[in-house]
Amino acid sequence: MTVFIRTDLSSAIGMGHAMRCRTLGQAIHALAPDVPLVFITTTEALEPIVMQTDNMPWYVECYPDEWTAFEGVRSQADQEDILVIDEPAGTGWANSLWRTKLQSVMSLVRIDAPWAEPDSCDLLVLPGMHHSADTIERLDAVFGERLLVGAEYVMLRKEITALPSGAFMHNPWFTFCAGGSDVAGALPLLYTMTASLAERLPHIQRVFCVGTNAPPWSVTHVCPEAWITGYTMSYIREASLFITLWGTTVYEALALGTPTLTIGRTEAEAEDAARMEAATDGAVQSLGTLAGLMRETLCDRLVALWQDAKERKRMHYAGAGLLDGKGAERVARAVLALVKE
Repeated sequence: MTVFIRTDLSSAIGMGHAMRCRTLGQAIHALAPDVPLVFITTTEALEPIVMQTDNMPWYVECYPDEWTAFEGVRSQADQEDILVIDEPAGTGWANSLWRTKLQSVMSLVRIDAPWAEPDSCDLLVLPGMHHSADTIERLDAVFGERLLVGAEYVMLRKEITALPSGAFMHNPWFTFCAGGSDVAGALPLLYTMTASLAERLPHIQRVFCVGTNAPPWSVTHVCPEAWITGYTMSYIREASLFITLWGTTVYEALALGTPTLTIGRTEAEAEDAARMEAATDGAVQSLGTLAGLMRETLCDRLVALWQDAKERKRMHYAGAGLLDGKGAERVARAVLALVKE
C-alpha cells in the first residue's frame, strides 16, 4: 500500500495546499508508519517544503507536466493504493477520463474541492467553516457519508498545535501577513495604506511577516518603525491584531487565539471570509476585498479596535475551542480506511 499525494505550490496558488498536505502526510505516518508516502508535483519548489520534516518515509516525484505526472501515478498504482488530490479547480486531475482510469486501480480523495462531482472521488474533504449552507446541502445529498466537512477537519500544522492556548494579548504591535507567497503583492500595499498609523498610534509598531515563498521585500530604510520579518508564529500569536489575506493562515490565527481581520483577493474569497465571520461569532472579521479596501476605512478600523480592548478580548474568546488540532488525524484515519478490496 502506498499513499500518493498530488499537490503544488507557486506564486499563483500560494503555499496553503502544500502545507496542508505535508500536515496530512505527518498524520498518516503517525497512524501507519510503514505506509510509504509519495508526493506528486510539477514544480521543484515543493520538495524543500515537504522535506523540512525529518525522519519521514516519503518521497517527492517531480514531473514536467500534468499528463506525465498522471501517467507516473497510474503506472505505479494498484488496488491498495490511495491518491489524495489537493489542487485548485481547473487542473487536469479533474478530467473525467483521467479519474476513471485512476479509480479503476486505486482510491481517490479530494481535498477542498466543493465543485467535485459524486463520481469524481471516493472521499471528499472540505476542511473549514467558510462553505455556504447551499454547498454543504448539495454535496451532502450526493456524497452522503463520503463527505467530511467542517471545523473538525481543519488540518493545522504541528507548529500550531504544539503551542499552548494563547492568552489575550495587549501588546503594542499589529502583525500583517499575506500567506506563504503573497500572491497579490499585498504586503507592500498594506504598508502604504497603514502609513498614517505612525501618527495616529505612534506607540504601535507594524510587523510585516513575509512568507517563505514570497518575493523579497524590505522597507526598513523608509520606515524604521516597521518590522520586516519572516513568517514567525510568535509575532502572530502575541499580536493585539492580526491582518492577513484570506487563506489557511486565517485558520492558524484562529487556533492561536489572535483577533483577526482578513481580506479577500476576490469577491468569492470575501464571501468565504464573511461566512467564517458569522461561524466564529466575529473571532475572525472580514474587510472585504483587497481591491475594494479603502485606506481610511482600514486605518479607522485598526484604530477603533486598538482603543476597544473589550472587543478584541471578545474576539479572542469567541474563537476559543473552535479548532481542536485533531483535524489532520481525523482525515488521515478516513483516508487509510479507503483501501480497496
